[in-house]
Amino acid sequence: MHVVVNDKATNVYWTATFVYGCPSRSGRQEIWDCIKGIARSESLPWLCMGDFNQVLAADDKFGGHLPSQNALYSFHDMLSACGLVDLEFKGPKFTWRNNRSDSSFIMERIDMAFANSGWRELYEHAMIFVEPAVGSDHNPLTLNTDVPFNKVGKPFRFESFWLSDDECSLVILEAWNQGQEGPLMLSVCKKLRACKERLKEWSRKKFGDLRLKIAVKKDRMLEVQTMLEKGFDHQLAAEERSLERELEDLWQKDAMYWHQRSRIKWLQMGDKNSHFFHLSTIQRRQRNQIMRLKDKGGSWKSEPKDIAGIIKLHFQDLYEGPPVRDFGDVISLIDL
Repeated sequence: MHVVVNDKATNVYWTATFVYGCPSRSGRQEIWDCIKGIARSESLPWLCMGDFNQVLAADDKFGGHLPSQNALYSFHDMLSACGLVDLEFKGPKFTWRNNRSDSSFIMERIDMAFANSGWRELYEHAMIFVEPAVGSDHNPLTLNTDVPFNKVGKPFRFESFWLSDDECSLVILEAWNQGQEGPLMLSVCKKLRACKERLKEWSRKKFGDLRLKIAVKKDRMLEVQTMLEKGFDHQLAAEERSLERELEDLWQKDAMYWHQRSRIKWLQMGDKNSHFFHLSTIQRRQRNQIMRLKDKGGSWKSEPKDIAGIIKLHFQDLYEGPPVRDFGDVISLIDL
């Protein structure tokens, strides 16, 4: 079933395809071809979800025979051709059970939701919840397009693209060589904190907003190339070459920025790939979000302050009492 959805809160239109994958492999290929046809004609943000009767990976199945490699390839080929990304989920991993016993028991994750980049960017905080299976061998899926995102202070990250700038090592050396009083371990902590603060300040001044800088440089490049069409000018030609070098450098830094956050192992530099890595970062952020935790009394807590309290209490219990590790050998290797 393919429908057009009007989000009345934003007055944005998007499409949704609800799928039932045929139990037979040959029948599923017909469904995949049908979905590919929808993708070719679809220009709106697009969601595709349902019972696909096909696992996405071998570890999405428990028990029984291993999934067919050809079937896995056909499924991935369809998703790739359609530009669909897995929305992932919160809840039980497996969404279907055959309800048999002993060695015949099988569980699979075959109910899933996918979306194209337009839909994923439109609903960055959207999440799929796997609900309990009641009266069925399937767990129903619930889509929430407006899950509150609990923003907390961003942890400090050493950006890999900083190393491409000669000033980086000088900033670190200057911060590290500042005198710090106190015991050895405290001195190390103070030096690390000083390096962190100096690097953050230097990065803001040196690089600023990479995406904004790229947009400004591209606009200027277009202006220069438009003027060159009216007649060759040495100064404009030199500026064009300079802008091209600056854009290549900014694109590389931007790609490295998103690659570091995406946890994806392969990378080809370029603007389009940065867009892809941004989408994968959205996916990982949603996957890592803690929606609820169970306290010591067995009650589920979903409020951010309650979740934070449970985590704090856990680590207080874990580390209470005197420390059992001696860091003297480690400290002796650090040049203070």
